[in-house]
Amino acid sequence: MTEVINGATYRRHALLLGFLNKAEVDAIFAQNPIRVADGRTPAQAAQEARAGRTALGAYAVGVHAPLPTGLAAPADEVRHRPLFVNEYEAKGDFEFASVPISSLLVPQMNIDLEYVRELSENVALAPDDARDFAFAFPHSDIAEPIVKGNTVVFTAAAPNISIKPIPTVRRTADGFDIVVEAKARPNYVMIARLGGRMILQNGVHKVLALRAKGRLHTFAVVHEVQRLEELGLPHANLSMFTEPNYLAAPRPPLVEDLASPASVEVLTRATSNVYRVVIQAEEIVAPALSLREVPRGGG
Repeated sequence: MTEVINGATYRRHALLLGFLNKAEVDAIFAQNPIRVADGRTPAQAAQEARAGRTALGAYAVGVHAPLPTGLAAPADEVRHRPLFVNEYEAKGDFEFASVPISSLLVPQMNIDLEYVRELSENVALAPDDARDFAFAFPHSDIAEPIVKGNTVVFTAAAPNISIKPIPTVRRTADGFDIVVEAKARPNYVMIARLGGRMILQNGVHKVLALRAKGRLHTFAVVHEVQRLEELGLPHANLSMFTEPNYLAAPRPPLVEDLASPASVEVLTRATSNVYRVVIQAEEIVAPALSLREVPRGGG
């Protein structure tokens, strides 16, 4: 649930502080509008989270399995979606698989607990392959924007809108349409294999919602990567995501750790993501070149 403090709305998040050093924790709280939910100081919460980390279970490298035969038709439908063709098939060799949640390395150090709760309401109480697959591969949609003068404004609860910066020009009977496309970002559960480990590259809130309903596996698209930099991790500058602590550590940070004593519940200012597209026409008058002024030859 959200909370109102001094007239401002806050949402509950979880930060994986148990895997961060003191300087990183201090910087996060100094630079962001967040506070520990139970009133402890950030230093106290981080110290207890580091102690909680020592009690975490051992890590076992996961092995993904093929989809159940009953999901062949839904998987084929996803393969033919324009989103999959343009954002997945065109950019990598992906396969559909069932992956143990306990084996997944975490891609970020924070989650929105309210969003996990909201998503979990869409997960069936009992395992249901068809519904769980649809949950992992939802149809994308974005809310209609408003137009104010020469500006189009979109609002989203999360950074899930992609705006193509290069317009498309289409001829019409009287001239040209100049089109800028706004669409939902790719939002499928996606896993990368790297160095023998499986990293949840996208869909951390969905996977935690499945786990909250007792699921041990998630359906996902899986692909191979060669370098850590290919993952585009949002907090790649943190020590927990360096190769020694991530790919080589006997116990790397896992998705399930966000729901463990190594994680700290905090209150974070509620925000919205605003996307603004401005259309501006400008007429420029420039002197025309004469034939003498036209440069000749190469170079």
